[in-house]
Amino acid sequence: MHTTKQQQYRAPILMTPSELSEKISRLSQILDFENELLELRSPQSMSEHQAEKTRLVAIYNQQMMLIKASPDHFKRFPQKEIDKLKSISQSFYETLDTHFRKLSTVKTVTEGLVKAVANEVAKKNAPPKTYSANAAFQTSVSSRNNRTLGGAISLNEVV
Repeated sequence: MHTTKQQQYRAPILMTPSELSEKISRLSQILDFENELLELRSPQSMSEHQAEKTRLVAIYNQQMMLIKASPDHFKRFPQKEIDKLKSISQSFYETLDTHFRKLSTVKTVTEGLVKAVANEVAKKNAPPKTYSANAAFQTSVSSRNNRTLGGAISLNEVV
């Protein structure tokens, strides 16, 4: 069987408005489902559709780049299909915005909890407070370092 270079490497093809609408609708469904899970405080269940969501996001990004590269491509399709794509896209952006806000809220709450736990750990591991000669709490450089270095937890690190 003889394969050419063109068969080995297939350039991405711009989808029809109907095909793209279908992909965007499915991605919106997944995000709506994840939004419900976030409302139910069950984000650990969000991994169920992760592979499909990743694939659909990649397709969406690729298609948006192709549309930007050839904006006249959709002119050959019926206006009804283009209008449907616009409507589905608008709904998708609203769902995406809601999803972003919910994830940001979860992130903020989680970071607050981690910081509170880190502060408690630092307090518990800190040496006992002592008084100085002028009746104020004494904080030596070494005790300040022990509190900050011993209980440090870093936020927003990618592992």
